[in-house]
Amino acid sequence: NSKSAVSLNQTENFRRYHDKVRGAGWTKFQYDNYRAQPGLAAKAFGNVKNLRYASALSKRRQTLFEENLLDTGVDKDSGIDCSKMEKMVHRTPRGECYFHGFDEKLSAQDRHLARQVMMGSKGQRFGRNVLPDRSNKASRLDMMNPSPLEISQKLLARKDGKTKEAEVINVLAAAWLQAMNHDWFTHGKNSKKKSYRLRGHSSHSHFKNGNAMEVPATREETSSEKTTDNHGYDKTFRNDVTHWWDASQIYGSDEATIRKVRTKYNDNGTSTGQILADGKIAFNYKKKHLYYDENKLPITGFHDNWWVGLDLIHSLFHMEHNSIIDNVLKPAIGKEVCKGNISKKACGDELFEKARMINAALMAKIHTVEWTPALLDNAVLSVGMRGNWFGQREIWGGNSAGLRGKIPLGLKHFASGLVGEKTLDLYGTPFTLTEEFVAVYRMHPLIPESVNIRNWRSDAVMKKMPIQSMLFRDVPSLLNQYSMSHWMHSFGTSHPGALTLHNYPTFMSNFVAERNTGAKSSDSTRMDMGAIDVFRDRERGVPRYNEFRRGLHPPPIKKFEDLTTNAEDVKTLKEIYGNDVEKLDLIIGTLAENDRYPGFAFGNTPFFIFAAMASRRLMADPFFSDYYTPKYYTTKGISHVNNTKMMNVILRHFPELYKKFTKPRKPTARDPRTNVHTTVVGNAFRPWRPVYDVVKAKIDKQ
Repeated sequence: NSKSAVSLNQTENFRRYHDKVRGAGWTKFQYDNYRAQPGLAAKAFGNVKNLRYASALSKRRQTLFEENLLDTGVDKDSGIDCSKMEKMVHRTPRGECYFHGFDEKLSAQDRHLARQVMMGSKGQRFGRNVLPDRSNKASRLDMMNPSPLEISQKLLARKDGKTKEAEVINVLAAAWLQAMNHDWFTHGKNSKKKSYRLRGHSSHSHFKNGNAMEVPATREETSSEKTTDNHGYDKTFRNDVTHWWDASQIYGSDEATIRKVRTKYNDNGTSTGQILADGKIAFNYKKKHLYYDENKLPITGFHDNWWVGLDLIHSLFHMEHNSIIDNVLKPAIGKEVCKGNISKKACGDELFEKARMINAALMAKIHTVEWTPALLDNAVLSVGMRGNWFGQREIWGGNSAGLRGKIPLGLKHFASGLVGEKTLDLYGTPFTLTEEFVAVYRMHPLIPESVNIRNWRSDAVMKKMPIQSMLFRDVPSLLNQYSMSHWMHSFGTSHPGALTLHNYPTFMSNFVAERNTGAKSSDSTRMDMGAIDVFRDRERGVPRYNEFRRGLHPPPIKKFEDLTTNAEDVKTLKEIYGNDVEKLDLIIGTLAENDRYPGFAFGNTPFFIFAAMASRRLMADPFFSDYYTPKYYTTKGISHVNNTKMMNVILRHFPELYKKFTKPRKPTARDPRTNVHTTVVGNAFRPWRPVYDVVKAKIDKQ
């Protein structure tokens, strides 16, 4: 690997900031409706400690960019004609050719990457954030010890089936994360030839001694795939969707799926075989949810691990795609789109591609400036995430794009933002998502035991429904049982689980997961999801907790008491891991760690990866840099992305839920109008009213 010789002696540099700089505390939602307000920004950065905090975060991220973006090899182009494929600039079905013609737009260190035609496309390897020696060392450790099933039962399973709730967010936030995960990564169907046998454990309720759990191996590379240089890694695996943030979960990662999503369907879900006019995508407006085919599978881009929460997110953005065409693009026909003597089919294709670009960018922006600050409720982080998208003109006003490259390395992205012209930066490494990024996004504790089905008109709870009842092929009947307005309001007013130990969904200790393919469940297995999460990291060569932290430069722990102050957990950790902190699994360490900045729903170990990779997804994608202009998105398209919030998307398609985000404003002498409402819930991933009012009152008393 080209970076193998880079010194890893960064731990001490990070240690200097680690305990001294913690930054602003919990924001108590005051930044949820944040819009370029110098007063609030000044408050976030209003003392020396917070400025040091912001500077430390920028330096940490910069070091990760330079030290921890590692190449596992990109396949050759197999004769793809990019000039033909990108004749109209668009997100290609499989994600190839994104840097076609970009030679002169890339920096000197990145210019050679313009020839990497397959970079980021479907079927390419996951990259890495740790060097081969660390990954290979992890691969060669005993995958079976300590027992994943014992770890799941004693450290992950909920006690007495009770959810530790994260009251400051709603279940829609959990569904959103899974939908984004489906856009970013999947290891695809598991191997049918190879499996692992996890011995049962006496402590486990279902997989006891003598009752082993069979775990299909992650699909390995074919002999032809292995011919690509993997730069020294023992194990490399392939992403079965595009690596790009391109809304592939809505549209698909191949031409056949995209055609399916663009096809017209009868009310019963059977295909007409006709492509929808004007570039629109399939949606059942009569029932206000996705179409389902004869096998009860949803018509959308990606539907593994399906449940009601995913239908809600997918439905919103299927509708948003069609709304973008009607309200953003059609008024621009003949001016910015479908110019000249163009056929109806060609215009429909162009409308589809433009709407997809706008829709994908909108999801990326919502995740950046709303979802992330909802989970990481910290003043500096809230302003910083908006800065990632808009640059620090959000604080000081004016256009900051010209600052890029003119200020010190540690602050250049912080000042100018990561989106817009001249922000493209690959740091000399082909873009991929990474195995480490996949690992830290294992957030199953967010799934609660149940959701309160709440009447959107009266706010009355009609039923407490277990999540286990909302899965896979049961979804269509459930969506017909209650209206989509009820479902949307229910997810907006129910709480997910907190990201801590002892908070994995009870049903996940013993359930059959299916891939949702074909007429029957296929590639399914009875499993304990917690044990699977522990085992997959080991199988894929993701370092254990301490080695992971060394690889990313924060200091490792010396004893379990450094990890958590919970005496009972320390005792259990010592028993399971033989009092050896080097054996501690990554997922267990991240859920247990007290090393969390104020307001953070998860610890700093996963946050370090997010700081690098969440930024990289923006700054390494031409569709968020040189293509992110009115020329390609249209003038109104850019405005739509920059000025639309998740709340706007919800209310555009469910206007009846308006009062769940607002309250009446009393007339005043200056504004005597009646029936005027003011926004109360500024972030749609917070609990909606009336639950919001209860949570906010509780917070204000603290």
